[in-house]
Formats: sequence, C-alpha cells, structure tokens
Amino acid sequence: MSQILIAGKDWQARALLRAQLIEEGFEVEAHETIREALAALESGLHPPDLFIADISQSDEPSADVEALASWSPKVPIWIIASRAFIVEKGLRGHGFEMTFLRPVDVGELVEQIKRRLEKAS
Repeated sequence: MSQILIAGKDWQARALLRAQLIEEGFEVEAHETIREALAALESGLHPPDLFIADISQSDEPSADVEALASWSPKVPIWIIASRAFIVEKGLRGHGFEMTFLRPVDVGELVEQIKRRLEKAS
C-alpha cells in the first residue's frame, strides 16, 4: 500500500484530498503546516511514496519551499501554489516533481497520484 503525506493550511481541501485518497486505498498522513509534515518526515522510519505540499496559504512560503527542497532528493514532492507565488518567486530548480496551480481539481489530482504511484510500483 502506497503511503502519501499531505500538508496544507486549507483544512477543507486537505480533508477532501485525504478522504478521496483513503477511498482509493492509500495510506494518508495529513498535517496543517509544512513544518509539521517535515517534522513527521524527520521522525519517520520510512519516507512516504509521495508528499503533496500546498504552500498557497503558507505564512512563510519561501521558507517552506527551501525546507521542502532539502527533501526533494529523497522524497517525490508535488507542490500546490498560487499563481502569484509562482510568478514572483518561481519554483524551478528546487527538484519538485510536479507543480499545480490553485484551484486544483481534487478528482484530477487523485487520478494523477494513482497513475504516478502505479508507475512506481
């Protein structure tokens, strides 16, 4: 069973994504902040198969991007961000596997996750 770590301040989006992924048979751990998720990563014995980080409502998106970038060689990371952040700061060069713009269609995101994790199996 694939394990997915998700983080983001929008609790409704986080809960919906988590519920849909669980329905699809994935093991999901969810956190409100990127920092909490990274702390869980640091204390865990086995890294997740995929980390989805929504930085669109982060209090410190640039700091979160830098912290996430340090994990990108070890864990596949997908970023959800606002268009303004991507245009202003850019996310290229940090090693993230995918970047999505808000608003994200959760059904499409789940389908992409399923395809990605089926390829990795």
